[in-house]
Amino acid sequence: MGALAVLDVLDRDGQVRETIRVADWPCSVGRALDNDVVLSDPHLAPHHLRIECSEHTLVIEVGECINGVSMGMRRWRAGERIELAADGVVPEFVAGRTRLRLRLAGHALPAELPIAAAPTASRRTGLMLGATVLVLAGLSFGTYLDTDPDGLGRGLAGVLLASVAAAALWCGLWALLSKTFTRRGRFGWHLRVFLLASLALMVVDAVPKLVAFAFSWPAIDNYAFVASFGVGASALYFHLLAVEPARPRLMRWVALTTWVVGVTLTFWFNQQRNDHFGEELYMSHLFLPGMRLVKPVSIDSFVGSAQSLQAVLDKKAKEPPFGGSGARDEE
Repeated sequence: MGALAVLDVLDRDGQVRETIRVADWPCSVGRALDNDVVLSDPHLAPHHLRIECSEHTLVIEVGECINGVSMGMRRWRAGERIELAADGVVPEFVAGRTRLRLRLAGHALPAELPIAAAPTASRRTGLMLGATVLVLAGLSFGTYLDTDPDGLGRGLAGVLLASVAAAALWCGLWALLSKTFTRRGRFGWHLRVFLLASLALMVVDAVPKLVAFAFSWPAIDNYAFVASFGVGASALYFHLLAVEPARPRLMRWVALTTWVVGVTLTFWFNQQRNDHFGEELYMSHLFLPGMRLVKPVSIDSFVGSAQSLQAVLDKKAKEPPFGGSGARDEE
């Protein structure tokens, strides 16, 4: 006779470690040898659970045990029953420390997945080399703008060495985590994530400044850190995906929470430091005049609009200095 069901024993990544045929109902699971399914998990009771199935109902009854059975976010204790539709979704549950999946004959099989064509070595190498060249070019250009000509050589050497060391350390630590949890280092994956995130951060840093200058929209640059945290959270998600590939939804929530916390704390610190949520009080960067797309403001209009600041400045001038007037008077 064919199997009525199969019980898959899954590893922590969701891959099938062992498949056990179920030939009759009820099916008992535990460590004792008189069970239909014998598992060696020390966190299982001798008779941990019992599975029964009728035409319409699937019942998992928890036996006399300490650790119970977990499904989703709930844990069922000894003597409790889990009732499910026999033709519903394929149930996955945890007994002790063993993750199990019960597939009935009536469960619809998912479609066959095509084997993804692995990118060739030359394609992967070309992508990484191109990203590396762009990142180093961006760093070199930034160093060129910020460094005097006499110290340009030393500045470039220092930036390049520091960048290579930081990338090796960062990707090496992530590869160590991947190796620890999935038995695969995936250093190349982490390096690609690092390089692409670095390029995205450069774009997020440069484009808002240029748009703010071209259109006189300082708010775009003042709140550009929101997009920067978004890039960082995305990079964190893809790093974590190589460490926990079986839990992409949880990794997305971790990345989203990181983004929300980072943006919220930055808002709070900016409010404490500048009395507003943006990073800067005004645009502190200038580009070529030809990049300015808005019409220039006449001197009379500029002076007239600045008159509204007079009352605010007078009020600030009358306020005591930070720390109290007494301390300043004693000085």
